[in-house]
Amino acid sequence: MNPILKMENLTVCINGRIIIENINLVINRKEIVAIVGPNGGGKTTLIKTALGLIEPTEGKVEILGTTPKKAVKTGKIGYLPQNADIPRNFPFSVLDIVLLGLVRSKLSKEEKLEKAKKYLSYVGMEGFEDYPYSRLSGGQQQRVSIARVLVAEPEIIFLDEPSTGIDVVAQESFYDFLKKLRDKNGITIVMVSHDIGVVGKFVDKVAGLNRFLHYYGHPRDFFQKHILEKLYGTDVELIIHSPECVACEHFHVEFRKEDG
Repeated sequence: MNPILKMENLTVCINGRIIIENINLVINRKEIVAIVGPNGGGKTTLIKTALGLIEPTEGKVEILGTTPKKAVKTGKIGYLPQNADIPRNFPFSVLDIVLLGLVRSKLSKEEKLEKAKKYLSYVGMEGFEDYPYSRLSGGQQQRVSIARVLVAEPEIIFLDEPSTGIDVVAQESFYDFLKKLRDKNGITIVMVSHDIGVVGKFVDKVAGLNRFLHYYGHPRDFFQKHILEKLYGTDVELIIHSPECVACEHFHVEFRKEDG
């Protein structure tokens, strides 16, 4: 056990409304954790609280052995929000985008360029340095955005819906890339995702969140009807195709509303 993020009895209220309540969560170093649940269930709030962007109403958060605000100042935390702050038609090159991750760095211009190119190569985007960012595919833009986060060399990164805008074929490649990132660089990855039937094959743990933390553990035990009903409602029926494949973590999940 080597915790990098701990939440104890965490409750967050916004405008008098409880968003997340009594959350107890420990994420260890070099883990990939997916936070899943319905829209409005508190997933993004949980991440923003870990980043110190939202103050807890009750309980406490510890990240990198200190408070979120102090941890963020170390530069060892990366964050890629759901609505990335780089418009698709941004008139900058791929290299320019990655260099944005070094705005606060005290490195020389030459050192920044060398580092930016290094991480573009690392995410498989070498040769695209002068290519217009706006002309990349959704998956390529996500890789460049990840490089922008990685260039600061964080110990933990938070990704909010990282597969948004990526087609189904590219999603598995992207998640494979995240696993390699964890294995090669030892980075802890915490991501919000709605792709519960896909991420189960790629993550170490799943956190099922809908105000309360209804499940936290290995993905193989997450896909149970009683757990999913707590998250998504009792009027939801779970359909698992090829149930014999669940044990080997190759499965597809669908939801449909029951009659009545």
